[in-house]
Amino acid sequence: MKIKRLVIENFKSIERIELIEPNPFTVFVGPNGSGKSNIFEALEFVNSCSKSVPQEAIRQFGGVVDIANRKLSISKPFHFLINYDIFPEEASLEINFDQSLGWFSKSRSLPSRGDYERGSFLTTPNALQQFSLGFSRFFVKNKDLLRIDYQDNVSLNLAATNLEKVLKRILYDNSLQSEIFEWLGLFVPGFKAVEIDDRNELHWFEEFAPSYFTKDLISDGTYNILALLTAVYQSDEPQFLCIEEPENGLHPQVLTSLVDFFRQQCKEKGHYIWLNTHSESIVRCLTTDEIVLVNKRNGSTQTRQIKGRNIYDLPTDQAWLTGALGGGLPW
Repeated sequence: MKIKRLVIENFKSIERIELIEPNPFTVFVGPNGSGKSNIFEALEFVNSCSKSVPQEAIRQFGGVVDIANRKLSISKPFHFLINYDIFPEEASLEINFDQSLGWFSKSRSLPSRGDYERGSFLTTPNALQQFSLGFSRFFVKNKDLLRIDYQDNVSLNLAATNLEKVLKRILYDNSLQSEIFEWLGLFVPGFKAVEIDDRNELHWFEEFAPSYFTKDLISDGTYNILALLTAVYQSDEPQFLCIEEPENGLHPQVLTSLVDFFRQQCKEKGHYIWLNTHSESIVRCLTTDEIVLVNKRNGSTQTRQIKGRNIYDLPTDQAWLTGALGGGLPW
């Protein structure tokens, strides 16, 4: 699967953004308040629309007034389009609705012009399956953003509050357990093992420690690493993961290894893993193909791809911090 084009219009601070053939591993980089999270939230909103009655998804996200671009008020419709290149066909998922009328419908066939102006949900089955089954947004421990508090073992919820149940299921697979332990040994010095007991209590083992540590005794960074690994390994199928601020609590050297891990998983398993970040340590590890610059001009979020940009011997983080990438200064 390859994303050929993605368009979002009239969602919160977004008037219109368009990405052409974004890299499977992509990092959205920009200053505070530029709208990076709104991009991920728009994708989360589309995912909710695809899984439920769209009107219910609108309610979950605070209603039409909270969703609509505030600069345009409700004068223009919300529009989302994603094109997939899925051999042997091209598949599309398209959503439109008119905020001013609050009208929305689902349809698998092209509507008349009148219906299109009011609202529509247009899709081919492969596109809907690719998006709705594989998409997840994560902001570990940020419970304020949690709209549906899933507590099963199928997949992590947004804040990863059901980490123990999902990780327990994954660790039953010995081969996956070996892979996860190998990465944890690289990320966390002194790591020995992790287990989830019959009460779904997390036990963290370290070398030279006489007993295990429970969840409340491990660091925020360690918990973050566990959650990120669990998110990637929660499914054998290709996933579309949007991860907010993965750098929280992590050492710069760990972030370098984490970027390599995400790249590898995208290449080997067909995932799309998108991050947003303020971390110069992460930016330093990136190529220009992996960066999408995000800025806000006149109150509107704008994105800029810099694929193929030659910055010569200038470190990527220095190019970003000095504005040499052309996306504006990061503050």
